[in-house]
Amino acid sequence: MPSNTRLSLLAPAIFCTLLSTGCASLNKQAPAPATAATSTASASTRQYQQQIQISGKISIQYQQGDKPQGQHGSFEWEQDAQGIRINLLSPLDQTVARITVNAQGATLELDGKAPRTASDLDQLLQETLGWSLPVAGLRDWLQGFVTVDGKPATTVKAEDQTLTTQGWKLRYASWHEQPSFPKRIDLQRYTEQAGDVSIRIVVNEWK
Repeated sequence: MPSNTRLSLLAPAIFCTLLSTGCASLNKQAPAPATAATSTASASTRQYQQQIQISGKISIQYQQGDKPQGQHGSFEWEQDAQGIRINLLSPLDQTVARITVNAQGATLELDGKAPRTASDLDQLLQETLGWSLPVAGLRDWLQGFVTVDGKPATTVKAEDQTLTTQGWKLRYASWHEQPSFPKRIDLQRYTEQAGDVSIRIVVNEWK
């Protein structure tokens, strides 16, 4: 985007290829939730992992210029003690954006463009792509840990439930059973810049 304006106008075109086959897998019927006894046991034994690799599908709905926008594709998430690295890919597995978050700040790389850096990732994504991604929260949420009302992060039971944290409404719609970790998470919040933002994340692989 001068530079911010050009990038904001360019963002829909960069992600237009994400509007086709990626969304199909997001609509598959979720498996039946685990029983209460199973979900309680699996939640109590779930351990937070500092180093993980996750891949799956992502769907983002938001507004731009009072018009609904949608972007669909796949993602690769890698985190360790030093930071988080995210790749956003087209349905053809072409990397269209790279996000890096560490102690020095956040960096966004769009395919064929110079990297952009900022201390606030949400602001960087909002200015560049038109929507925000709560990466700091997802570091816990993707593993089934949520902080509510300022309390220490607690383990989420492996069942269909909705929670509110950090301004986002989270729905844990389905879970992988062995080992127990979230399979589908729906996120929703209202923003002044992008209206109602809805994000659906489906985790296909966990390493």
